[in-house]
Amino acid sequence: MILLHRTRNIACILILLILTACTPFRQQSPSLLKPDMGAYVAIDTFSDFSKFAPIFLIEEYSAVHNRIGSPAAEITQSDDEHIYVDHETPAIFVQKKSFTTETGSYANFIYRIHFKEVPLSPTRFYLTSGANVGMLIVVTVNDSGKPVLVTSVHTCGCYLSFLPTSLLQETAFPENWDRNAQKVYGENLPGLIDLQKNSFPDPILKMILTLRSDTHRLMDIHFAEKQAIEEQYTLIETPLRPMAHLKSLPLNNSTTSFFEENGPRKGYVKGSYKPFERLLMSWWSFDLRVGEDKAYCPKEETGAFYTSLKYWARKDSDMRNFPQFLKYWGWNL
Repeated sequence: MILLHRTRNIACILILLILTACTPFRQQSPSLLKPDMGAYVAIDTFSDFSKFAPIFLIEEYSAVHNRIGSPAAEITQSDDEHIYVDHETPAIFVQKKSFTTETGSYANFIYRIHFKEVPLSPTRFYLTSGANVGMLIVVTVNDSGKPVLVTSVHTCGCYLSFLPTSLLQETAFPENWDRNAQKVYGENLPGLIDLQKNSFPDPILKMILTLRSDTHRLMDIHFAEKQAIEEQYTLIETPLRPMAHLKSLPLNNSTTSFFEENGPRKGYVKGSYKPFERLLMSWWSFDLRVGEDKAYCPKEETGAFYTSLKYWARKDSDMRNFPQFLKYWGWNL
C-alpha cells in the first residue's frame, strides 16, 4: 500500500514538472515587451522565398542563446569534431516542396532557423534544455500562389501549431475550429490570420513571428510595416540559404553534415541531446530520442518526424508526408 502511494506521488510530480516546463512563466502582450528585442529580416536573395519569409522578433536578444545563428563545425584540441550554432552568423535555411491532395495542388515554403541552445536555468526548469535547437515555419500556398496555412514546429517535432489564413476554404478547417483564438501548450495564438485586412505577401507589410526568450516558443503572430520594425527594434539582416547547405558545413579543407549520417542517430542533429525529455518522457513515449532535433528530409535519411507523442500515431503524424500529416490533425486541404 505504501509503495502504491509513493508511486502515485512520483507520477504526479512528473506530470507537474512536464506541465510546468511546457507552460510559459509569464504571458505578456507583445506591446508590453522590453525593447531588448532583435528582428531578423530576410535579405532578398531568393525572391520566391523572401516573398513569404516572416520577420522573427525575439525576446531578450542580448542573450546569445536567443540569437538565430548558423550551424558550424570545428575540430577541438582533442581532435574531435564539434558541431555548434554560431550566433554571430545568422541564417535562415529554405526549401520548397510541392504536394497534391484531392482538393488541389499546393507548395510549402519552408524556413528553418537554429539557436545555440535552450539553456539550463538555475531559476527555471526547461524540459527542452539542450544544444543546437531549431524551428521550422512552413507557409503553404495554393495553386494561385496565395498563402492558406502557416505551420510552426520545433525541429524535434514538438510545439506544433497551425495558423490558417482567411484564404483557406471553409471545408478545409477541422471540425469546431475556433477562428478567434487557440492555446498551444500555454501560448495564446490567433485562430485565424486575417488576410482581408492584411495584404500578404506584400513588399511593405510583413508577417511578424514573436518568439519567447530561452525556449524560443512562438508567442504571437501579427503584421507590421518593415519600416516600423526597423525604427523600434534592433534589425538583423539575415541571408536565406538553401537547406542543402546544412549537409555541407565547412570543416578545415573539407565539409561535414549538421546531421548524423550513420548509425541509430542517422538524421538527427549532431550534439542535440535532451536529457530531461529522455528522463521524463522516453519511457511512456517509447522513444529514447524523444525531443532530439532532426532533419526534415526523406525517410531514408532520418527517423520519423512525428508530431504526436502517441507512439501508434508516428506514421500518420509524420510531417514529411504533408497530406497525411494534415489529415491526421483534422485539416482537409
